[in-house]
Amino acid sequence: MNARFSSISKRVQTTPGSPLRLYKVAPCPALSAIVRRFLVIEFPMFYHDVHLPDSGAVAAFSFRGVCQIDGDHSAPPMAFTGPRDILRAHEHRDRHAVLLVTFTPVGAHSFLRSPLDEIAGSTVNLTDVTGNRKDLSSLNEQLVIAQDHHRRVALVESFLISRVHLAKPDPLIGAAVAWLDQGIADRRRIDDLTGYIGLSQSALERRFRRVVGLSPKKYASLARLRYAVRLQATGANLTTVAYSAGYSDQSHFIKDFRRATGSAPSTFFRQNSAE
Repeated sequence: MNARFSSISKRVQTTPGSPLRLYKVAPCPALSAIVRRFLVIEFPMFYHDVHLPDSGAVAAFSFRGVCQIDGDHSAPPMAFTGPRDILRAHEHRDRHAVLLVTFTPVGAHSFLRSPLDEIAGSTVNLTDVTGNRKDLSSLNEQLVIAQDHHRRVALVESFLISRVHLAKPDPLIGAAVAWLDQGIADRRRIDDLTGYIGLSQSALERRFRRVVGLSPKKYASLARLRYAVRLQATGANLTTVAYSAGYSDQSHFIKDFRRATGSAPSTFFRQNSAE
């Protein structure tokens, strides 16, 4: 088996006895600055899940079944979801199976070559934002009939490489993202970021929104929230989580979490399996 390709199985709690099959694949070197990882997920039976706010973008290629978003509309077979600051619920029906491309914070802009802030918070047809109807239609057909997931990942990698071979991530915004990620627990100030990058606050804000889809302040807020969620998953209490993730106090963390999910952390984690 390819060293980049591994499979993980786990039990689906909402459908007793039904396995959720998850395959994780690291990107090839040519895409390492663009793509965090590929995920192939199979839902043999009906499955409901919730997804926390995320500062990253995702391209989804469904090759079986359907995914319903927030209970009111179905995702396109080939979809693109921009960064979002609210909770989202999915229902996976008809033995849904999907290949997900999770982009780096600056990678999706290199793929789409259009402003990410125009897509933030929404899920759209990938054809509409790439203008590549013929190639995507052919890719969809090949994904459906592919013999295995290894082949599916290879097909999507080839498609991505064909679009990003001349595009490279914005180096200044990449540096800004890294600076914010490294300073989660330190509560770094956006004013300090402008000095570090060498742009005015207005110029940085415009460029950051165009490439990442969010303002630097919103990106930092979501990064802090997701870091806190990872800490909570280790069994840390909420006070430890709040201070370790850079919140001024536990009430600040609870307030931010409630704003993003609609419920307090203790309630959310009791009722849901966080992603």
